[in-house]
Amino acid sequence: MDALTDIIRLLRPQTVLLGRMAAGGRWGVRVPPQPGPAFYLVVEGRCWFRAAGGDDIALQRGDYLLSARPTADTFVSAPGADIALSDEAFKARHTVDGELWVGEKGDGPVTRILGGVIACEPANAELLVGLMPRLIHVKAAEGSGARLRSLVAIIRDESEGELPGREVVLTRLIEVMLVDALRAAGEVASGDAGLLRGLLDPPVARALAGIHADVGRSWTVEALARQAGMSRAAFARRFAATIGAAPVEYLLRWRMALAKEALRGGRGSLEQIAAQVGYQSASAFSTAFSRQVGCPPSVYARGLAIPAYPAASDTTPT
Repeated sequence: MDALTDIIRLLRPQTVLLGRMAAGGRWGVRVPPQPGPAFYLVVEGRCWFRAAGGDDIALQRGDYLLSARPTADTFVSAPGADIALSDEAFKARHTVDGELWVGEKGDGPVTRILGGVIACEPANAELLVGLMPRLIHVKAAEGSGARLRSLVAIIRDESEGELPGREVVLTRLIEVMLVDALRAAGEVASGDAGLLRGLLDPPVARALAGIHADVGRSWTVEALARQAGMSRAAFARRFAATIGAAPVEYLLRWRMALAKEALRGGRGSLEQIAAQVGYQSASAFSTAFSRQVGCPPSVYARGLAIPAYPAASDTTPT
């Protein structure tokens, strides 16, 4: 199993909100901060998009966006347009037949945007954000654009229905959409450190494959360097620059992610979980877990320190 598959399966991503926005005339809307990555699809018209601290991006019909940290995602008819915050009060005043209207009806071409928020297991949700570039923009004309549009349409249909197995289907669809979007990122990921960039770098990817294939092994930097086919010093520099964390730090994070999952699911005794993630004793594992997570494994297993996934605020324009 490769690292990407490993992480996506561990996180069990789901979509928690899907919504629609329509806009006409001169308009602008800012999405409130969201509890997880957000995805958007322009289904009609054109507009401009800006993430917090980013540049303006022109969007047209069929364009897809995946925003890793949607703290102030903004859509406008044109740069310089006045911007309204799409909070609950704004939504209550401007929603018509389940669709949020921004700007003026009947004033020129209409732009429509569909979107949603991706929720993961809260204990390890940061793994997903660390995997992704800050923003993935797949243009309608790109090869993966048609596939992503189809996936979003199926996700919308499934989320609006009440068929048996709905949650299982939605989880699998979101997994496929995430993988497709990350594959499409390609060169976008090359400028930012993160797991995706590491997966695109052959030597680093070989080291990651080793970790994920046998996380319980007593890995050292030297052993990972041999896995990568590099000298120890060159590998350590390359891994840190590519991933954004030293090899041993990444190994520790992944071990703790798996341990959290096992503890939360009651899968094994403390000694068994410790051995599974590479510790020779339960006491050594408990010490490492407490230092990394902030509480002993026994407390975490009882659910007393599992962070609640925050409730999503209105995801307009999703």
